Amino acid sequence: MSSEPAPAPASASTEELEADLSAATISKKQLKKDARKAEKAGKASQRQQQQQPQAEEADPFAANYGDVPVEEIQSKAISGRSWTDIGDLDEAAAGRSVLIRGSAQTLRPVSKKMAFVVLRQSMSTVQCVLVASADAGVSTQMVRFATSLSKESIVDVEGVVTLPKEPLKATTQQVEIQVRKVYCINRAIPTLPINLEDAARSEAEFEKAEQNGEKLVRVLQDTRLNYRAIDLRTPANQAIFRIQCHVENVSTICPCLY
Repeated sequence: MSSEPAPAPASASTEELEADLSAATISKKQLKKDARKAEKAGKASQRQQQQQPQAEEADPFAANYGDVPVEEIQSKAISGRSWTDIGDLDEAAAGRSVLIRGSAQTLRPVSKKMAFVVLRQSMSTVQCVLVASADAGVSTQMVRFATSLSKESIVDVEGVVTLPKEPLKATTQQVEIQVRKVYCINRAIPTLPINLEDAARSEAEFEKAEQNGEKLVRVLQDTRLNYRAIDLRTPANQAIFRIQCHVENVSTICPCLY
């Protein structure tokens, strides 16, 4: 007469109990771990919220820079501000405070306290210099804001015209603007579909690059037509439309030219 071994059920129940205890232990550890993570995240968020107002309050020149809200861009009243065309900035304007508007063509940070911004208006460009200084009303936060702008953003700059120590090669105007205020009117997207520098290259530049073994990005016609608004900002296209405009003006004065 055979009999089943008695310890089997006891052993099975012991294993199940150990597994349940182990699972409960892991579950408690995981809960504690998740609770610690949530607590740390909450403290970090609280610290960040506390630091942000302090940082804003710490900058006494916060009113001298920033993004302009859409409501303020809309013309609702005569502001009385006097604008200066970038093309009119020359040595005669040295020492004068001016207000200009242009597209951010180049953004070059030098350090935390200094940066260069080249603004373009039509075919004219000027170099704007930001140097953190309490006397000038420029803070390091303002310098950081200026360098955080994306290329081709529309920017308003108020500053004093000065003469550089050495001739400028990267701009059409041989003066600099010592920035006192800078406001972004409209931010461009961080990554443009085509790079303006690539679209502005001439065939001579491509040939020279090939001779030197360099490979430059070539913007094809289909791409130019797809993003015509950017392509029209190149010097070549600007020159074409300027000539066309002058021809139309002369033709209007002298109809016999038709």
